[in-house]
Amino acid sequence: MNTGSSDTSLHVGEKIKRLRQGAGWSVEQLAERAGLESDELERIEREMFSPTLGVLTKICDGLGVRLGRFFDLGPRKYYALVRSSDEKVVTRVASKDGAGYGYEYTSLGFEKRERVMEPFLITISPPSDASEMEKPSTHDGEEFIYVLEGELEIQLQDEHFLLQSGDSIYYDASVPHRVLHRGQGPAKMLAVIHLPRKT
Repeated sequence: MNTGSSDTSLHVGEKIKRLRQGAGWSVEQLAERAGLESDELERIEREMFSPTLGVLTKICDGLGVRLGRFFDLGPRKYYALVRSSDEKVVTRVASKDGAGYGYEYTSLGFEKRERVMEPFLITISPPSDASEMEKPSTHDGEEFIYVLEGELEIQLQDEHFLLQSGDSIYYDASVPHRVLHRGQGPAKMLAVIHLPRKT
């Protein structure tokens, strides 16, 4: 069923702040739990820059919530169907100063209950200052990236891979990694993150 165009943009910084305050933690406490610098977390909460997917995953680990918590929308079902005509942008992340760059996450699994994979369409618009500042991250699970448009550099430990449209990479997320924007225009990728369920 076509639900029509539904731009349900969410400011991730605001949601992180609400979840942190709901847990009764200071910025410093959550930063320590997430393995981030407190000033970096504070800038994210104030939406001074966009968190990359790796940083967002660390924050979720620190908060003890699923990555999908930021993207859930509508009733939970045993499937998630997203048609191209729906144009659902579940979460748009951009800097507060209105600069026209940042990360735009379109969740492709936002209605699927109890999911262990998080599939996204991610658009990174230059300049990608946030990803350049991000240190390589590690977390449980696996990641798969397929480049649809533009260029990305994937760093895995000491290896660097330049990916262009049609290229893909699949790796253990326990290996230090980061995704960097390259080239002049926006880059778009299909990213699938598998995060094991916490017991």
